[in-house]
Amino acid sequence: MPTITLVDDLLKLDTCLADISSLGTTKLAVDLEGVDLCRHGKVSLLQILSYHSNIIWIIDITVLGKAAFDHTTAYGSSLRGVLESQGIVKVFFDVRNDADSLYHLFGVNLTNTYDLQVLEIAARRSQYLRVKFVTGLGKCIEQYLNPTPQWKRVKEEGIALFQPKQGGSFEVFETRPLDPRVQAYSAQDVELLFQLEAALESQLEGKAAAWKSAVIRISAERVAEAHNSVYAGHGQHRAIAPNFAV
Repeated sequence: MPTITLVDDLLKLDTCLADISSLGTTKLAVDLEGVDLCRHGKVSLLQILSYHSNIIWIIDITVLGKAAFDHTTAYGSSLRGVLESQGIVKVFFDVRNDADSLYHLFGVNLTNTYDLQVLEIAARRSQYLRVKFVTGLGKCIEQYLNPTPQWKRVKEEGIALFQPKQGGSFEVFETRPLDPRVQAYSAQDVELLFQLEAALESQLEGKAAAWKSAVIRISAERVAEAHNSVYAGHGQHRAIAPNFAV
């Protein structure tokens, strides 16, 4: 099981960058948490895990601010450079509001993204199923990975902390020191993204390479959509599955 490391100073950020940008890094799992996560809200945390690492880094954007993205190590690495690198795949689940927040609040232009929410649509359509709506991350993990009772407990505890309908508040992501339950919640979804990617790709039937190419294309289109001045980060329209096929 990966370890969780909170990055709340530049020395820790140097160590993080050495891990996620080391020679041979080809793929990262990435997720964000925040308050009203879009161009009008706040990015509180950025979670990142390298495919070749066993450390989930939780970068404290609330504490580090813009320096989290622009601080450069002695070897020339920065978080901005990693996220904008064409040579590293960034695996997200529903990249839209993350891209919106990163671009409009910090000027970060995500490239080479692979959106697992889109991949899940491809998996169903490759089996000739009619897909009208997208599926959420929690449902996908439960359907394709059969998570442990501990995963479900951490998920439920985290949701109770920030979900207003359960008496919580999204401001919990801004409260310092960071609640250990928030750290655990934030880490565990990114921990499972590579496993979910593999499980979904195993569901692709026929023309798998073509379906994956379509996912890459739609992922890039979602990032571009999030950069648009008329993009709306909330609303029922977000539940409609993108229209693509191979």
